[in-house]
Order: sequence, then structure tokens, then C-alpha cells
Amino acid sequence: MKPKAIVFEFTSYKFEPENKRIFFNYRTEIRNSEPILFTEMVEFQDSPDFENLPKGLLEKIFQGLHLVLGVSYYKLHCATIVRHKYSLAKEETYFWNTVYKKGLGEFFYRNELNPKILPKFQLDKKARPNNFRLEKSNKFFVAVSGGKDSIVAAELLKKHGVDAIAVFVETQKKSALVDKVIEVSGLDSLKIKRYLDWKVFDKSAGYFQGHIPISAIYAFLAVLCCVVYKRTYFAMSNEHSSNFGNIKYKGENINHQWSKSFEFENLFQNYVKNFITPDVYYFSLLRPFYEIRIAELFSKRKKYFPYFSSCNKNFKIESASDKLWCGECPKCAFVFLLLSVFLEREDLINIFGKNLFDDKNLLPLFKDILGFGKLKPFDCVGTFEESRAALFLARERFKNDFAVKEFLARIKNPKKLVEKIFKTQTSNVPDYIKFLGMKNAAVLGYGKEGEVTENYLKKNFPELKIGILDQKIDKDYLKKQSIYDILVKTPGIAKSKIENRALVPRTTATNIFFSEIKSRGNMVIGVTGSKGKSTTASLIYHILKKSGKNVLLLGNIGTPMLSVLMQEIKSDTIFVLELSSYQLDDIKFSPNIAVVTNLFPEHMDYHKSVDNYYLAKRNIVNFQQDGDVLVYNPNNKKMAKWRTGSKFKAVPFAKAIPLKDSELPLIGEHNKDNIKAAISAVKQLGIKDDVIKTAIKTFKGLPHRMEFVGEFKGIKFYDDAISTTPESTIMAIKTLKNIDTIFLGGQDRGYDFLQLEKAIKKYKIRNIVLFPDSGKKIIKNKKGFNILEARDMEQAVKFAFKFTGKGGVCLLSCAYQL
Repeated sequence: MKPKAIVFEFTSYKFEPENKRIFFNYRTEIRNSEPILFTEMVEFQDSPDFENLPKGLLEKIFQGLHLVLGVSYYKLHCATIVRHKYSLAKEETYFWNTVYKKGLGEFFYRNELNPKILPKFQLDKKARPNNFRLEKSNKFFVAVSGGKDSIVAAELLKKHGVDAIAVFVETQKKSALVDKVIEVSGLDSLKIKRYLDWKVFDKSAGYFQGHIPISAIYAFLAVLCCVVYKRTYFAMSNEHSSNFGNIKYKGENINHQWSKSFEFENLFQNYVKNFITPDVYYFSLLRPFYEIRIAELFSKRKKYFPYFSSCNKNFKIESASDKLWCGECPKCAFVFLLLSVFLEREDLINIFGKNLFDDKNLLPLFKDILGFGKLKPFDCVGTFEESRAALFLARERFKNDFAVKEFLARIKNPKKLVEKIFKTQTSNVPDYIKFLGMKNAAVLGYGKEGEVTENYLKKNFPELKIGILDQKIDKDYLKKQSIYDILVKTPGIAKSKIENRALVPRTTATNIFFSEIKSRGNMVIGVTGSKGKSTTASLIYHILKKSGKNVLLLGNIGTPMLSVLMQEIKSDTIFVLELSSYQLDDIKFSPNIAVVTNLFPEHMDYHKSVDNYYLAKRNIVNFQQDGDVLVYNPNNKKMAKWRTGSKFKAVPFAKAIPLKDSELPLIGEHNKDNIKAAISAVKQLGIKDDVIKTAIKTFKGLPHRMEFVGEFKGIKFYDDAISTTPESTIMAIKTLKNIDTIFLGGQDRGYDFLQLEKAIKKYKIRNIVLFPDSGKKIIKNKKGFNILEARDMEQAVKFAFKFTGKGGVCLLSCAYQL
């Protein structure tokens, strides 16, 4: 009879930085017996930096390690109460309760235990999320474990030229297998050593035995590695197939691979971002693929064939096989099955030492793997669908073998299965390397940015086949999305045109740019707003340039962001980006300094609603962290909501401009706001007042923004064609004096022109030229106006010369671009 455990306690940990090791201590209270104490040690090699880190960061990571390593000792007795000394916020207790519940699902099933006895981690109602900031780098760790998947991940990163180091968690003893695979890879390596308490291996103690969420332990060790060895990314090789469970038990889905699943990855990423640091990124590089596609990628790495193994008997702590493949376990059978699709018969048999398809003893195992048995094996094997597809694809070369003859006829709709399991899936892979392992990609929308995107992909991923989907090339272009592995959507294509049309992973040029630049640690200033963003971004760029900074102006203003990623980028380069609502609509990053000029409804035909438009704009701050800045207009009521509960530092527009109105190069109150926004932004970078004053004086306004064209026949002509909303036209009317004639109209995007009509009447503008399509909707009551409905500019200019009084102003301020 097993001893009855009452309490499992996470007692303490001891950190010995001089010896590069940490001891984690646990205690199990046993009814009517002495408590049992456990200690595990984690040891580092090389030169970890335990000192130059934010205060409290290491302690928070050690706390997480203490809790996750404890699963190995908790499960020995399954006490109904856990105790710890840590202050856990609500989100943290949810994380830990989930890890123990789902991570031990198979363990509870096999031991016929009721998950209801699982203890709950205590909540501290006063605790709140808190994280630590680190310098980012574009350096990687990649987990290498000796199997085909980790080999593929390492090779993809190496071929792409990223700075990657192979990491292996060595538990209790060395692994010659893993050492050899890392040697063949040519990568530098790092070992983390774990030493479990010897009592775990006591067979006479009557412990519960079974599977633990080992990949969750590796995840916490991964984050610690990134922090103390100064690398931002940790790449795992967990595949899409790991998301699917084995059986339902007591109302819960039991998944042997849960801690490898996308669910755990997302849960862990959020935990790290909120409670450790947003500057370490743990992800799986192979998440987009079913295992069969990974097998296809591996089949081209022949140099590893004599050395790799996925057979679990090689990774047992107490004993290991003297052969790479036992030829008897589910993992051997599954890997043989997948590789049978891509390798020659002789090569495959040489790897395994025999033909597993022709071994009658393995028929029950293949039956379970193919889904014709009672239960999917509790092992790291893929889905029934990909197993059946693999057998179908390998049928010709192995048609006389027992397994193929036994099961091939039972596979229904094999071609549909093949089509499904070769599709790619969504992932957390950083956008700038999202194309690794992909066969093809499509640029969705082919304007100026689309062309630059195509060139970027050709340069950085030369083996990738690139297609173009654009309405100018093919009116049915949207129907062809599903034939590609990944899409790069350009801003002009609304999300609504692709959502639910094709379950294909996608990214954008903006996300690719941010992904790479953020990894380099460059400063990014992003500017958005319904109007004024081009002027403000240009002025910020101009001031920084005058101050001697290395700065580039990119984005919606005309220079595609990806163009700079095809040249050398210095570490001190500052990027000033004009960001449209189109670019922000599906962004996953926010700039270090976000500037919002103003907000009013725009682009309704694209966003479909005012709420959607504002949600897109808000993305400029949604991903900001501690240390980031929002520069905002204090008169904008929406900004108050944006600032509520935020992590960023909120900085209002400058209260004053250090120049007289007569010295300003821009006219209008709205332009004064733009200048004040720019002043606040550059001051975050320490720019001096005298530099700001000089730069403002020498700034030249942008074309088509209340640009004075000239005076002809006593009439002053102003070009404000950039005004694409009624609100911006009203701003121009308020700024310029003595407007006698105004040109309006352009593309109809469904706006309400009531306030514009009122402004025209209030400022007594007599002569109006209305262009299609929206022109006919602008003036409801035409009484008292001299109106020309024109179709070309020559006709309109003649009208202006004829009716505009001398000394008057003719304003081209279209409510929509012509």
C-alpha cells in the first residue's frame, strides 16, 4: 500500500553563482510517517552572466523553475495540498494549475487517479503582473535532442545564417547520441545539466510512476539560458501534430505531448511576457508543419542518417539501448512509416536495421498508429491522418510487406488526407524567419510594397517559390490563396478579403520589418493619426537628422520598410515610420515611441466600421511594454481610454512651440499640434531645445498639404489634395482666410458630409466645384451656391478664374483623393 501523502511543499532553493548551480528543495508530508525530502540540482557550463541583470529577474525565473521541477517529486505521492512561499497573481495560479492538471493528464489516467485530487496553487490577491526589460539581440538558442525534428530546426536556422547555439538538457548522465548529432551539425553547443534526487529511482519505495510534462521543464530552462547567456530567441522543434490528444478521461482530453502543444506554447509565452520578460521569445520553429513535412525536410539531411534516433529507449535515464533504434516501440514504427515516403527502401532499412513493415509482430503497433486500434499510443507520434497518408504514399515501394497489405485497403479518401496533412498551420515563429521550411509563398497585392516584398523574399529565401496574387493579374486572385504555404498581405488588401477564405498562415511586410528590427534592438518611432501623420513623421525625421542622428524615414510616406532590410543596418539607426490604419490593422508589434496626431473616422470602406478603424489605430500602443512611450494629444478624449491600465509612459504634446507664429513653416492650428507632437517625441531621445528650434525653422511642408501653389490673376491657389476626409477639409477651411472657391469630391467612401456643408456655409464660400463620385453627396441644400459639377480639372480651373474674386483663395481640398 502506497504511503498517504498530505502536503507537498516547495520549501526553498539555494543559488551558488560561483559554482554555476542551483539546488531546488521539496518536502512531502506523509501521514503517520517522517516527511520525505528531495533535492534537485541544475548546473550550467561556460560563462553565464548572473550579475548584470535587473534586480529580481533571476529570483523570478528560479521561482518558476522551482515550481515546474517540482512536478517530478509531487507525482511520486500526489498530495492533495501544495504549499509554497511565493506571491502568485491570478494569472500565475491559472498557469500553474493548468500545467499540473494537463501536464499530468496521462499520469493520472495510467494510475487511475481522479484529477479532482489535484491541489490548487494559492493566490495572492494583491499580486500583479510584473516583468523585467532586457536588451534584445538577434541571437538564437536551438534545442537539439538527437531526433529528426531538432536536426531539421537546427539546419534551417544554420542555413539561413542566424547566430544559433545548440542546447541540450543533460539529465543525470551524458548522451553520446546527442553529442554526436551536435558534432555533425557543426554548431557551437551548450549543456544544461540536471541531477534528480536519487530517491526518485528507488523502485522499492512504492511511488506512483508515469509521464510528466518534460517540455514544460525544458521551457523554463530555455528562458533561463536566454537571460544569462544574452540571447533573445529559443527555438524548439515541436510540430503541429503534437496538438492532438490520445483519449478522453474524466471529462479531460489526455495528450501525451501536451507540453509540446501550441496550447502550452501560447500559455507559456504569455507567462514569460507578463511575469519574467517580454524580451525573451520561446517558440517552435516547426509548428507550421505536420510531422510528415518535417520528415520530408529531414530526408534531405543524409549526413545524419547514421547518427540520429527518436527511439525513446535511447533517452531513458536509468538505462539506454546500445542500438539507435529498438525496432519495437511506437516511435520507431512511426518514424519508419514517415520516412518510407521519402527514402529509398534500402536507405530506410539500413537506418533501422530491418524492414519494420515486414515484421508481423509489429502489426498491432501499426494498427494503433494508423487509428485502427483502440488507442493512439502514449508516445510522441503523429496523427492518424498523417500516418494513413504516409502509408498510402509509400504503397508502391512497400506493396508486398505485411503492414501495407494489411492496412492499405482500410484507408478512406487517401488523396484528401495527403492534401490536408501537407498544409501549413499558424505558428508563433518570428515573422522574419516564418518562411523557413516553406516551399512557396504568395505576395497578396502587388503595388510598390508588393514588389519590394517579392525582392526581399528572393534575396533572403532563395529556395522559396514566390507567386503574385493581384486583381490586375487575375480577377479570381483571392481564390488561389490556399495553394500556398504562406501569404504576405500588403496593406491595400483588407483582412476581410482573406479571413476565412483560406486557412493559410500569413504575415505582412510591416510585421516582417518590426520582427527583424526589434530583434536587433534599434529604436523605432511610429506615427499615426487620421491626419497629420506624414507631416509629423517628416518633422521628427528632420529634427533628428539635424541633431546628427542616424535616422531613416519609412512606411506609408512612400519608402517600403523592407527595402532597408536588404542593406546593412547600423545598430544606432533610428527608424521613423508613418503607419496607416491599413498597416496597423493586423500588426503584432508596437514602436518604442508611438505618436498619435489626431483621430476621427476615415477609410470606412476598408475597415467597415468606426470601431474597427479605432481598433486598428490603437494597435500602435497595444504591444508596448514598460519603457515604451506614447506621445498623445491631451485634448483627445480617446487617449484617456488608451492610457488606462497601460504599461507605457504617456507623454502629452508639448505645451508650447519655442518660436513665434511668423517663424513657423506650417500654417493652421492642426499643424501647430503636429509640431508639438514632434517636439515631445524627439525630447524622449534627449534632443536639445536649440536644435529643435533650428530644425523647425528649416522644415519644408509636404506637397499637397495646404501647399501654396501661387497667385495668378489676383487669385491665390492652395493645393490640399491630401485631404481625404470631411474633417481634414474643415481644418483647411478654418486655417485659410477668404476662400471664395473650393474643389471637392473624388472616390466615394461612404462618409457623412453634414459638418462639411455647415462649415462651407459658415465661412461663406460661394463657388463650389464638385467632382464625382462623392461630389453629388456633399451639398444637400444647393441654394445660395454657385456650383459646377465637373469631370476634368481644366474645366474646374476655368470656373475658378471666372468666379473667384480678386484677392480671394481657390482651395483644392478634396474630401477624397481624386
